[in-house]
Amino acid sequence: MRDRNTMPSRRRRSEPMSYEGIEETFNKYLDSFVGYVDNFFNRDGQTAFDSSIKADIRECEKEYILEAEMPGYKKEDISVELIDDQLNISAKREESVEEAGKNYIRRERRLGTVGRSFTVHGIKQEGVKAEYKDGMLHIVLPKSEDNIKRGKNIEVK
Repeated sequence: MRDRNTMPSRRRRSEPMSYEGIEETFNKYLDSFVGYVDNFFNRDGQTAFDSSIKADIRECEKEYILEAEMPGYKKEDISVELIDDQLNISAKREESVEEAGKNYIRRERRLGTVGRSFTVHGIKQEGVKAEYKDGMLHIVLPKSEDNIKRGKNIEVK
């Protein structure tokens, strides 16, 4: 008699695989194959548009500073809106790749938009500033007077 804790055991299938199981297995292999083909034809590293904007937000004494990574965009394609307590950042990009040749292998056009929203409270709307430089969007959101923390250190004797 075998000790099941030390010897591998073989499982026997008592029923044939269901249609759903076969379909799921086939789809996994098909997705893997399509991924290999896409990588082969996209060797230049271009991928579909990333659907998110990566952002860091810092709190300073009198303002919040938001820094968003947005490489590859033009300043004209970026929109920043502050409506009530909602800060909205969006951008659109059109891109076309053409490899010249009589019997071209690849011609692609891409159109994409990305966006991100943040809830911000206690912002002085008239003082908000945004600047886009070197793929980074910098937004300064000054705090309203009632949102600035006031206080002082009290010496303990």
